[in-house]
Parts: sequence; structure tokens; C-alpha cells
Amino acid sequence: MAKQLPPQVQAALLWSKSNLIVVAFSAIVLVVPVGSYFAAKEFRAGIETEAKKRATVFNDLRSTVDARVALPLPGGEEFPLPGLPNASTVSEYEGLLSKVSTDAQAVYAKAVEFNRGRGAIAADRAIVPAGIFPAYKRSQRTERESVRLKFVDALQARYADLLASCRVGRPPEAAGVGQAVMAAEKRIIQGQLKQESRAKLDAEQLAALERQLGRARIEQYFETAKKISFYVDPQAFPVPTRADANAALGGPADSPAALDRQDAALFQWQWNYWVVSDVLRAFAAANASTPAVLKAPVKRVIRISPALPTVEAGGSGGGSAGGLAGLDGSGMSGDGMTAEGTTDGSGSGDGSTPPPSNTGVPDVLLGTPAIDPKAAAPRDFATALTGRVSNSVYDVVVTEVVFVAETAELPKVFDALAAHNLMTVTNVRVSPADPFADARNGYLYGPEPVSLVTATIETIWLREWTAPFMPAVVRTALRVPSAQPGAGDGTDSTPEMGME
Repeated sequence: MAKQLPPQVQAALLWSKSNLIVVAFSAIVLVVPVGSYFAAKEFRAGIETEAKKRATVFNDLRSTVDARVALPLPGGEEFPLPGLPNASTVSEYEGLLSKVSTDAQAVYAKAVEFNRGRGAIAADRAIVPAGIFPAYKRSQRTERESVRLKFVDALQARYADLLASCRVGRPPEAAGVGQAVMAAEKRIIQGQLKQESRAKLDAEQLAALERQLGRARIEQYFETAKKISFYVDPQAFPVPTRADANAALGGPADSPAALDRQDAALFQWQWNYWVVSDVLRAFAAANASTPAVLKAPVKRVIRISPALPTVEAGGSGGGSAGGLAGLDGSGMSGDGMTAEGTTDGSGSGDGSTPPPSNTGVPDVLLGTPAIDPKAAAPRDFATALTGRVSNSVYDVVVTEVVFVAETAELPKVFDALAAHNLMTVTNVRVSPADPFADARNGYLYGPEPVSLVTATIETIWLREWTAPFMPAVVRTALRVPSAQPGAGDGTDSTPEMGME
């Protein structure tokens, strides 16, 4: 017989059966809070996870909205954008870059044209046709022995044309002035004073004679001053002679080393002429509105001293004085660089193709110089006030010019220098000039106060047009690569860019 439940339990079951609704709701009251606790915990965790995801997305969107992107523009300041660029922005930026590139190429072409000069100036750049120098046939004795003489003769003629075109001059020679004064003395004594000689004159007549002779001397100087724009001293800049050319060779014409020295000297003289001609033409432009030196801003040029690039120990092209002095007879620079521009003949050392060596007597084709106008032009403010130093695109030639000018017109003179070519006056020293002392030597400046000026001028020479004028030994020293290096085949190589 089954065991019966206790009376209390039986009574509870009977009550539960009769009160099902109450029992059910009581169970709900007891179970729901506990279940809700666990369900709420899971629900909260899900909400927190979703909230974190949304916060992350919101932060990303916010960062995008607040982003500031700067687009680099070549040669200018960066252009800021509000937010990230879109397809339209990228397309517009590409168009802008294309325009900047086109403008830069046009500006560079204008700069090359301006630097080389136009018309008569551009024609003056080539002293002789390229077939005579630098691309002469070194394998032919007649050419290697005559090139320096032909070049120097042409250079002297070019200097003469330059001085004539700028209307420069020098005081009359002392001998000529003396003869004119002696003729005037004889005319005054016999014609005006009615005496046979100076010995017959009394003190008053002698004083009158001296005054008239002084005016006669000044008249000789005055006649010259009326015909010229400004004076140029005889030693203002050296003009090479045939003797200088023979000395530059410094050895037999069959010696490759001697030919290298000769070629370097000839190019140096040519570059000197370029600098001198630009300075003199700038002074002539400053004086263009005045017919004679007596009223001109520039009165006299005493010295023009260009400091052409050198090859020194530990470097290639530099800016020190002395010309291409580092080129010794072996075609090597001061750092042991071989004629091919390396220390071991295995390559250029800087990743560029070196120019061919011109140290052999057989002909050498120079090829077209490879100048990259997009190459970086580093600034060095420790070396130059402007920061400009010689690099693979241009050479810097610092030139000292000593001249006498009307003090009040100095700004006009400096403006003329800047307007003529890529020249910048970086330093000026001014001191009073003595016009009376100079007049005794034949230099007449006029009535206005004048000053003695020593100006340091930075001149820029773009290799785009100067490199074709360089002989191979100079290209090697300045590390100018050739795009199409040639090999000797007995024919001429004619460089481009204005070579006749």
C-alpha cells in the first residue's frame, strides 16, 4: 500500500488544485525576477557592445570630417583641403600639377634664353665655331697646334668689338697729349705773346702761358670724354695674347696633358669674356640716356675679377678664384679623380654617366650634355648670402667689380646690373673718389660728386647652354654627364645651343 503524504502536504495540494490561478501567479512572481536578472545582464552586454561599435564608427566619421590634408605644390606652399580629397579633388589636383609643370618648363626656357642672351649677345657667346673649339680634331697635328692661336685671335677681336659697342675708351696717351701741348705752347708764344721762345717771357707772360697750356691739356682730355660712355682702365681685365696661349699649353702639342691644360685655359678665357661682356653691357645700359661720360652714371671701370669655378681637393666644381686650377697636367682633379670622373675608372661615382675623357690625342666626340633642370638646387647660406652655390643645373661665378660712379645714380647702376642678366649685387663698399687727382691722369668725371665702388656680384650661368661650350676635360672636372657619349671616329662633333 502506497505511503500516504503527510496531512499538511495533502491539504496544500488540495488548496493548490482549488486555487490554480493564485499558484500560477505566485510562481510567476517568484521566477520572473530571477529570470529577468539574468536576461537583463545579457541584454545590457549586447547594448554596450553595440554602443561601442557605434561610438567607434562615429569617432572615425568625426576624424574624417575634421581631417586636414595639405596637397604639395612644386615651388610653392602646400594647399590645405577641408577633409579628405574626393575624386573631383584628385582630378583638379592633377590638372593643377600639369599646369605647374608646364609653367615651370616655360619659365626655365625663358631663363635659359635670358641667361644666354639674344641677338648680338647670343652670337658673342661662341668665340669661334665649334669645329675649331671645343670639338677640334686632336688627332691632327695642324689643328691641335693652331686651335689656341685661332681662339686667342678671335677672342681679341671680340673684345675690341665689345669695347666699341659699349662706347668705352681710355684717356689720350701721354705722348699724344704732350705733343698737342707743345704745339699749343709754340702757337701761344709766337702768335699771342710775340716772343721767340719761353726763355723770352717775363713772369706775367709765363703765368698766362701756363694757364693756357693747362686748358689745352684739359681740352685734349675733354675731347675724349665727349666721345665715350665711360672709361675702362688698361688693366681692368686681362685680354689673352698669343704668348699667353703658348704658355697655357705648357708642353708639346703631342702631349694629352698639355692639350688638357690648353683646353681648360681656353674655356676659362671664354667664360671670363662672358662675365666681362655682361658687366660692361649693363654699365652701357645704365649710361644709355647720356651722350658722354661727363653726365653718365658710370664713369670708369677699374677692375672686373670673376672667380671662376675650380677643381679643388675633395670636390668638383667650386667657387674659388684661380680658374680651373685643379686641372693638372694629368687630367686629374685635386681629389684624384680620373679623366672619367672616378677614382678607379669603374664609373662616375654618383650614378650618372660621365663625359668621355679628352686626354687622348685621338679625336673625342663630346656628345650632348645631359642637364636635368628638375634636379635639386641645394642652398648653402654659410657659403653665400643668397644661398646659391654651383650644382648640376647652374654654376655660380662671384665677380668683384671696382668702378667709379656718380654717387646719386648708384641705384640706377645696380638696377641695370640686375636687369641685364642673372646678376645679384651681394655686397657694396663705397668711398669718396678724388676727381681732381684722376683728372690729372686724364679721367674727367663731370661736376657731380662721385664715389669709388667695390661691388661683389653673384652671376648665374645655366649649364643648359654653357655645357656645350665646355671641352671634355672641363665637363669631367665639373661632372657634366653626356647623354650621347661618342667614340673617336675621325669626325667632328658639333655641340648644340648656339655654337656656330
